[in-house]
Amino acid sequence: MKAIEIENLSFKYSEESKYVIKNLSLSVDKGDFLCVLGENGSGKSTLSRLINGLLTPTEGDVKVFGLSVKDKKSVKEIRKKVGIVFQNPDNQMVATIVEDDVAFAPENLGYSSSEIEERINFALDSVNMQKFRYSAGQRLSGGQKQRVAIAGVLAVKPDVLILDESTSMLDPLGREEVLGVVKKLNESGITVISITHYMDEVVNADKVVVLSNGEVVMQGTPSEIFSRKNELKSYGLDIPRATYIASALKERGLDLNGEILTKESLAEELCKLFQKA
Repeated sequence: MKAIEIENLSFKYSEESKYVIKNLSLSVDKGDFLCVLGENGSGKSTLSRLINGLLTPTEGDVKVFGLSVKDKKSVKEIRKKVGIVFQNPDNQMVATIVEDDVAFAPENLGYSSSEIEERINFALDSVNMQKFRYSAGQRLSGGQKQRVAIAGVLAVKPDVLILDESTSMLDPLGREEVLGVVKKLNESGITVISITHYMDEVVNADKVVVLSNGEVVMQGTPSEIFSRKNELKSYGLDIPRATYIASALKERGLDLNGEILTKESLAEELCKLFQKA
């Protein structure tokens, strides 16, 4: 089943401006983990807002579980199905206490008190933040704040979660916290679209799409994308650190097998070599 179907999509912010998205076609299956890469200005964030219905296509269409973002009657339902977590968690917090922040969206959608309570529990349990339920949001770490932001989106129980560079302002520990939560959510059946600059976050995706000037220029599995490192570099992107180290070691004569994308697989291959020695 297709969660997202994008057909010949083009978008510009005004009649006089240039197209930010150009004749883009893409589909995302239900339950997929898609990573979207590209330099600043490539159209990544604009694409996320088009999928969520925050923006309306200039040409073409975006369908979310068959509902068109161009149909004004469907936009409210689409925004329930597609939640976006943005870059800065401080900008997303609307209340001083975590519980109130997570309850904000369900309250505005008019759910009953019992339903709101159930959704708060579901969302906080999903991101392992139940023990911070009555904490002041501004006293939390960056990773914890972003987990609360994800909980606020999950309280609507979306089918699709979009992360728009949601880890870019976090330290390595905070990124690890958030990515662990996102991975579990994806394993539970939620479709994830992650927009990121961190190549190490891409390795567990099902599919990777690279944008340049609003167009899809590369797509495939992480292994397929990172095996084309020279092409990636031409779009201002790099390969994961483990892949870079493995490539350098191979060039120096070490017999490392397979396409190495993670630090774990690199460590495993190095251990095999030491055991042989």
